Amino acid sequence: MTAVESQYFTLLRAALWDTSVDIEEHVDWQAVLKMARYHGNNVLISDVATKMTGDNRPSDKMLAKMQNDMRGNLLNQMQLKHHLVTAVRALRENNIEPVLLKGFGLARLYPNPSLRQFGDIDLFVGLADFHQACALLRSLPGAYTWAQEVDVGRHYNVEFGNYPMEIHRVSADVVDPAEHEAYAAIEEDGLRAHPQRVDFDGFEMLIPSKEFMVFFTFFHLWHHFITSGAGLRQLSDVAMTLHAYHGQLDLDKLRQWLEAMHLVQPWQTFGYVMVDCLGLPEAEMPFYDAGCQRRAQILYSRIMEEGNFNRKRNFKLNRPKQRLFQKIHAFICIFIDYFHLAKVFPDQAYREMHTSMKLGFSKNFGKK
Repeated sequence: MTAVESQYFTLLRAALWDTSVDIEEHVDWQAVLKMARYHGNNVLISDVATKMTGDNRPSDKMLAKMQNDMRGNLLNQMQLKHHLVTAVRALRENNIEPVLLKGFGLARLYPNPSLRQFGDIDLFVGLADFHQACALLRSLPGAYTWAQEVDVGRHYNVEFGNYPMEIHRVSADVVDPAEHEAYAAIEEDGLRAHPQRVDFDGFEMLIPSKEFMVFFTFFHLWHHFITSGAGLRQLSDVAMTLHAYHGQLDLDKLRQWLEAMHLVQPWQTFGYVMVDCLGLPEAEMPFYDAGCQRRAQILYSRIMEEGNFNRKRNFKLNRPKQRLFQKIHAFICIFIDYFHLAKVFPDQAYREMHTSMKLGFSKNFGKK
């Protein structure tokens, strides 16, 4: 671990566990903030930095920039919350009860919810209510959309100004037939059978069950790890759910879900990183396995290198216009994903590649 990484994790742990920090050695704030932005949690780091009292506080100019980022994130959350309340009220008036995924539901588990960064709203409505929900939200004042819901995959995008909202018919794409059936049962249990009703400053919302919050937060992290790179923001989300719900989880159910999706080994390996780097107490990491150390070291290197959605970003964005070359480009992207996955989890890479080959690459685990 480099000096900058050590300082970054010292600040991140202070933010996650709401503790004070005073770093004695010189802090390269430019490098630390660059790393924090790369991993999608610079506002958390900025909040800790502004509270430091020692000689290694950032300069006044940098503090002003940090405070501006924090204000911007708070304003973004206020706007998102306004659109969330408007949308949910419209859906409820038509007897549709959505479940909030990620975003505000995760933020409330942090010591200071206003510091968790996110840029959109995810609402699960299910298959039965999907088309009606999309039509309702399209009709709201200021709504903008680029497609009909029949033209999209697992979710439909509606934008209100610069604030996107994703309406989910399913919470995740799972193309392996056996895993698809298992995930459908997990989704039904966590989103329909046992959701939590929580209060957001006087406005009640449904969020997933505690077990599904933990499972889905990790599953979302896993999806980004195998397709575009997962940053410390995603790992922090999993750590915060485990900390908030420690002693309240049905661990047998959680273990069954992980086994059904062939994710026990990745779960334990990411868990080792969360304990070692983020300071998650070992007792709060279900199924912790110290034997994952060597694999976790490789995983740590991949996380730090790839960051928050940064793997081959330019390659993915430079998609050719000709249809034939688009197929070739997509085919290359799939195998790049397999190659990176195999460096850490060869068994999972083989399973995913075998599934894609069996389906003729008509779909792949990296499709979002």
